[in-house]
Amino acid sequence: MRRPKLSVDTVISFKDIELDPVRHEVRRAGERVELSGREFSILEYFMRNPNQVLTRTQIAEHIWNFDSYAGSNVVDVYIGYLRKKIDVDPAKSCIKTIRGVGYKFSTDDGV
Repeated sequence: MRRPKLSVDTVISFKDIELDPVRHEVRRAGERVELSGREFSILEYFMRNPNQVLTRTQIAEHIWNFDSYAGSNVVDVYIGYLRKKIDVDPAKSCIKTIRGVGYKFSTDDGV
């Protein structure tokens, strides 16, 4: 079975994760990963801002256009969904929790 090639000029790569915003496709180690629209948007936001701490408020404002985050756990819930779909080993997640602040999409194995 032939797989369609990713649009190389638009692909964002991070470790073994490839995200093609034009085709709305994600691959991890060459295997396609099915994501919802929100999950895809969160992953793209992280991949465009690697190694930067993103607060829950920043993520909520960027993805949901919330004017006020107000402590909702919607960001945490979607981060959980995303981790389950893209992480091969949960102990070595690319999405690091920065306690009391937010999250960081990190290339290193530590926080």
